[in-house]
Amino acid sequence: MTGKRSGRRIRFVFTDRMEAQPLDHDVLARLFAAHGDRVYAYCVRMLGNEHDAADALQDTFLNLARRGVDTGGDESRLRFYVFAAARNACFDLQRRRRDEASLDALREAGVPVERGTQAGPEQAALDGVTRDAVLGALARVPERQRKAWLLRELGELSYDEVGDRLGVNANAVAQLLHRTRRALQASIPAAAL
Repeated sequence: MTGKRSGRRIRFVFTDRMEAQPLDHDVLARLFAAHGDRVYAYCVRMLGNEHDAADALQDTFLNLARRGVDTGGDESRLRFYVFAAARNACFDLQRRRRDEASLDALREAGVPVERGTQAGPEQAALDGVTRDAVLGALARVPERQRKAWLLRELGELSYDEVGDRLGVNANAVAQLLHRTRRALQASIPAAAL
């Protein structure tokens, strides 16, 4: 990022990202002191709980430290950049949690899925194949069963909450989920797992 004078104001022109240097400890500490509390509150609102918000806050400032920020410029632009990094950290965390929930749902359905300690390219490819197999199998189950399964497994709703959304009682939800799990087990090829 480079600054150019235009009249009395400094206008920033964003150029190649490689120009930004990683932040040193003092700059990062000042940035955290200035924005940390508001970023944390923002993450709590985005994610709905303090534990995930703390993770997103940490990810935000780690990313800022790695990528670097030109802190000598316009304060409103800097604040925008910090909150954009926080938003992206929240989205990344939600995406990771959703992927973990999908694998947990497969395990609950009786599908043997191993959780690796670190997802490399091979594991990411296998997870993609598994996800595609599950989505393909879900497309073949009746809509009501699919909705119940998605609300329960991905939406993390209780049986009563799923029942409220679908207009049925908790016992009917349990039956729908059982049928869906049975259909998934029968239709997902073992090679995809």
